[in-house]
Amino acid sequence: MPNSSPEAFHRTVREEYENQNRLMSFDEYLSLVRAEPASQVRSSAQYMVDMMDSFGREGKRFKVFDQDFVDSRFKLVGQEAVQDHIYQILRSFIREGINNKLILLHGPNGSAKTSIVSCLMRGLEEYSQRPSGAVYRFHWIFPADRFGKQGLGFGGAGAHREDDYTSFAKLGDADIAARISCELRDHPLFLLPLKQRQAFLKELKLPEDFILSEYVQKGDLSQKGKKIFEALLRAYKGDIRKVLQHVQVERFYISKRYRDGAVTIEPQMHVDATAQQVTMDRSVTMLPSSL
Repeated sequence: MPNSSPEAFHRTVREEYENQNRLMSFDEYLSLVRAEPASQVRSSAQYMVDMMDSFGREGKRFKVFDQDFVDSRFKLVGQEAVQDHIYQILRSFIREGINNKLILLHGPNGSAKTSIVSCLMRGLEEYSQRPSGAVYRFHWIFPADRFGKQGLGFGGAGAHREDDYTSFAKLGDADIAARISCELRDHPLFLLPLKQRQAFLKELKLPEDFILSEYVQKGDLSQKGKKIFEALLRAYKGDIRKVLQHVQVERFYISKRYRDGAVTIEPQMHVDATAQQVTMDRSVTMLPSSL
């Protein structure tokens, strides 16, 4: 009989958190990429294909549409030809190395268009919880005492020096003045300059049939992330090691409910993917003048 005491519950949650490897420095993330290259340099199409494959298939029917991992009441009845067609389109995206098209589901009412998309979203949510489906984003961390600011969070600023750390990724809240997220969830590898990234990718031991997408090979940071990167690079006079000290890599989980990696657009064209803050975020005022 499982132990239901509070201590056992707390211990179980902590162990699960540690096993999920949620927070890491940029150097730790590069080590993860070297250890699991195929899962960390795949495109969204490759991720979708891997998700569908992970649940298995019987003929042209993919078991992800059986929804046994959540509730079989959501099961998609029939439409095996459509399932296989979607799968083949995703495979074509992989072969081309770029996702430059939309998949349009067209049909009359009751033809399971919404059900197909809902099944795929639930499959992505479940897959992202598994070790094989882990996906990562990054944040910019600015320590409080680095800029002589009062710490954000619980407690005051510490007495640490910048040289005491190889990374600020795992600082406590009391030692962090600002934490800036990337709303577009740029790939952490985009933090490597293009030439260095391509050299790094060539060193990875990928399967022979693995196709590197243009997104991973030639993609770049979004506007906000690029400005922060360039500002830090100027401030540190080209020392990229110090720039990457500010990077915190975090695992995230796909969730339609919380608008992480899976969103819907209503017929009124109102995208439910963002929520704007009206008041000024205090952490913005804690940033260094170079930003």
